[in-house]
Amino acid sequence: MSEELQSTSSDDASVSSTLVKRALLYESLNQYENCRQDIQAALKRDPDNQEIKNVLLRITTHKREQQSTEKEIEEDPRVIQFQKLLSDLDTTQTQRVRAFVNSANFITVLTACGTQDTPARVKSLSFMILTQLFNPTNASAEYPFTFIIEKCAASFSYCIDQGKNDSKLLAYRTLIAIFQTSMTIGSAILCQEGVIEEMMDTVEFEIVDVQVAVAEVLNIASSDKSCRKQILKFATDWLAKMAGQSKTSPHLKAAAQTTLTKLKAQSDLPTTDADPSNANTNLEDAMDKMHLTNDSLVDSLKDVIKSKSVDTSLILNALEGLAYSSLKPEIKESLGEDDAFLKCLSTLAINTVREENSSSNNPLLFGIGTVFANLTMYRPVLDEKQKQIKKLRDLAEAKQRSKGDAPAEEDDPRESDRAVEGRIKKAITNGVSLSLIVLSKNSSPNIRAVAAQTYLNIITPQATRGQLLQQGVLKGLLPLSRDQGNTGLVASQALAKLAITADPRLAFHGDVVLDLVKPFLELCKDTGQLRQFEALMALTNLASVDDRVRLLIENADGMSVFENLQLSSNDMVQRAATEMVCNMTFCEPVFELYSDPARSQNRIRLLMILSDHEDPATRRAASGALAILANSPNTCEMILKVDKCYERMSRWLEPEETVDVKHRGIEIIRLLLHHKGKEVTDGLVKEKMDKKLVIIVKTCNVPVVQSLAMEVLKSCVENGIKLEA
Repeated sequence: MSEELQSTSSDDASVSSTLVKRALLYESLNQYENCRQDIQAALKRDPDNQEIKNVLLRITTHKREQQSTEKEIEEDPRVIQFQKLLSDLDTTQTQRVRAFVNSANFITVLTACGTQDTPARVKSLSFMILTQLFNPTNASAEYPFTFIIEKCAASFSYCIDQGKNDSKLLAYRTLIAIFQTSMTIGSAILCQEGVIEEMMDTVEFEIVDVQVAVAEVLNIASSDKSCRKQILKFATDWLAKMAGQSKTSPHLKAAAQTTLTKLKAQSDLPTTDADPSNANTNLEDAMDKMHLTNDSLVDSLKDVIKSKSVDTSLILNALEGLAYSSLKPEIKESLGEDDAFLKCLSTLAINTVREENSSSNNPLLFGIGTVFANLTMYRPVLDEKQKQIKKLRDLAEAKQRSKGDAPAEEDDPRESDRAVEGRIKKAITNGVSLSLIVLSKNSSPNIRAVAAQTYLNIITPQATRGQLLQQGVLKGLLPLSRDQGNTGLVASQALAKLAITADPRLAFHGDVVLDLVKPFLELCKDTGQLRQFEALMALTNLASVDDRVRLLIENADGMSVFENLQLSSNDMVQRAATEMVCNMTFCEPVFELYSDPARSQNRIRLLMILSDHEDPATRRAASGALAILANSPNTCEMILKVDKCYERMSRWLEPEETVDVKHRGIEIIRLLLHHKGKEVTDGLVKEKMDKKLVIIVKTCNVPVVQSLAMEVLKSCVENGIKLEA
């Protein structure tokens, strides 16, 4: 490369290109300083080259991260200590687990989790240790869960009993970390007899920071059923007081409001508890005393978002409360109609792009995505079996609902398709598509899943699709469609909806149409019939405008997928699969496959059966495929081997048949006469097809069909059939 540089030293573009190649080589060898020098030299030669800028940014970021890691290790020895603890932690060795939990190292890990100013790297490692310890894979019956809970509880009690504010803060913040890594262990600690009761007896006398920590413990614990009972029994008065007082600290107020919102959302759900009324009454009474309603709580949380506060913890509390409450129809309406709120929500997501530490924004982005997903979610479409199950469940739940309650959710007009589409329109107007692009670029599976679901929601109304394409919806959807599992399927279904209604030549530029083949084929393999149908329709649309799509489908064994779906019990899926097969017959390898008697006799038989289907569109697709394939003499041979073939062909020419099927049927008969001649005349005459052709010539108003029928009649005469006058 040095010789190449000397020979092209006067050509800036060539020198720059060579320097980039050498820099990339240095990068692959981890020689980052040499790489950086070459990239900087290349940038001087070609300052507008975006590739060079991207490489320089990557190298600079790597250097900064490396320096940061080295600095953390140098300044905090716990990095190396925790790395070793994590690598040595083997949850299959119960005695070693007990020894670790009984050691000072475990206390050090708990302390790191609960100390606010713990360096990010140390805190991350401490959370990883707790996660692995509390959630062992394939845990045996001897795994010391009880011992772990006892040690954690003892540490919590010890800190509380110290009576010092710092110790109490450490106790509550560590308990929050335990809840974040295991709800089971967290609830076991908090639900010990007297813990919540004693906590609430003294909370009024604590400093604000400790009160905030208590509220945050109650907030995260309220997601657990056992904890929720205790909180409803002992904590609702204090929470309502903190949520309702105007002079309360903003952080404390937000945490209390969020906890109440979650408790209210859970209490409104049907329950099988023996006596849920007392607990729910406590909550209602506490809120009534402070003149709090569900709407006022939500309005306060909305105001936090609309205030454009830069306090992340405040925003996160508000988002969590809104994520829970936005499942309710009345809250969906309140949030979905508020333009200022929706715009601020979108702006929050977009602004995270400017921040360096993107992973720290994951809770924020997940909250934003959850709210948008809830606001734009349609009621699920149930099949007959699901409807029956739901009916039985509703009958059981009806006994628990008192007379005069709000209508069941499925009857609420705020959950109707029209209402959802109104909220979707508002969300799109206020920037949801831009915020979803940010979410789709995140590496968190949960964030990507909620982004995919929201995309599917907002693409469902056909009227929004053109606008979303203009806003660059493909930038977010295409990467999501490559994800494994349900996220990829949901994103693929959203893409399929776009591909069904949009002109692929305008919507999908370049080779994007080819990128869609794999996700759509995966969607065809899903068990959901709606997904199968939409994927088939989308593939048919794509294949109609680009021969490369057909070849790619054939190479990916798409035909076996379509042939399986031709046997579906759902008429719409069966029709769409047959239309796809018809489309694919224009692909030469598929034509050759279907024209081979050794491989495709059953395929031709299935097409003949489907050409006699009760659904006109299925008959049209199947007869269309046969009309193309009958250009091969081998296919004609296979058609004649199908049982009752002449009876089936005769029905194509019935007066009540659609003109499209008649057209295709006449073409097949023409090709049979062309390839087989007098061999087929007896069968045609026996089923009176010659007479039916005469009627078509006399009565059909479509010139091309009339002309083709006359041509076939002429061929009949040439092959010895005498026509009656």
